[in-house]
Amino acid sequence: MESIAAVVVTYNRLNLLKECVDSLRKQTRKSDAIIVIDNSSTDGTTDWLRQQLDLKVITQANGGGAAGFYRGMKEAYDLGFDWIWVMDDDVEPAVTCLEKMFEANQACNNVFDVLQPNRKFKDKDDDWQYGTKFNFSNPFQPEAVDFIKISEFGDERIRKIVSFPFEGPMFLRKVVDKVGFADIRFFIWYDDTDYSIRVYNAGFLTGLVKDAILYKKIIPPEKGIKIDWKMYYQIRNHIILDRKFGNPFIAISRAAYNNIRRMLIVTKQSIESKTFSNYFHEIRAIIKAVADGFTFKY
Repeated sequence: MESIAAVVVTYNRLNLLKECVDSLRKQTRKSDAIIVIDNSSTDGTTDWLRQQLDLKVITQANGGGAAGFYRGMKEAYDLGFDWIWVMDDDVEPAVTCLEKMFEANQACNNVFDVLQPNRKFKDKDDDWQYGTKFNFSNPFQPEAVDFIKISEFGDERIRKIVSFPFEGPMFLRKVVDKVGFADIRFFIWYDDTDYSIRVYNAGFLTGLVKDAILYKKIIPPEKGIKIDWKMYYQIRNHIILDRKFGNPFIAISRAAYNNIRRMLIVTKQSIESKTFSNYFHEIRAIIKAVADGFTFKY
């Protein structure tokens, strides 16, 4: 039987981490190791992890999710596991998640090299979209297009996609052999998209598994935007991605389209709230992120 290591990256979310680890322990198809990468948490996570004797725990300086995934994938790879299953601490795989991924792949002669579970919010009726093609030509569309949804599967158990998040994908060892690990330079945002593109360009197949359920706990806001340190990496890294895999046209035009829209939203939010106390700071933050995206020495 093929060996599996589950990798969880955590930072200051102890309660979510406990639920994630508990769900991994209860899987009907057991993993052979659970590796937790602690990005130097300060909320009691480190103390709790010391007491979990069945976990392999690595504590490192906080280099963001990207550094966590890099380290976790490398540890699992160096230990010789056949499959590496990665996730953030704010997800909870259903108890049959791992089993269903294997069953779906086996049913189609194991043609897929990467398996992505079906993400859901626990308390929302949602149908996530997954891109089946990459787009580095049309600046008015995202980097992944031609979306499919689980509701479109019919009787199919697994379908091909190209873009996946670092929320539950499982990689065969040969994928890491050829593609390597997550890129720590992204810190957060688009490290998973970068890896998806590298996997696709290397000729590997990614399958989305309908019956392998993975619950996501943190629900993003539905309206407006918040210009904060996370948004900085979202803006900067999207431009880096376009520069790396696209061309000057797509990098410049998509950056202009996306960030003019952000500035307009910030302006609208300030007008609606009747305060411009943060307005110019937020506009400058967007401009800085754009500039850093184009001057980043990739």
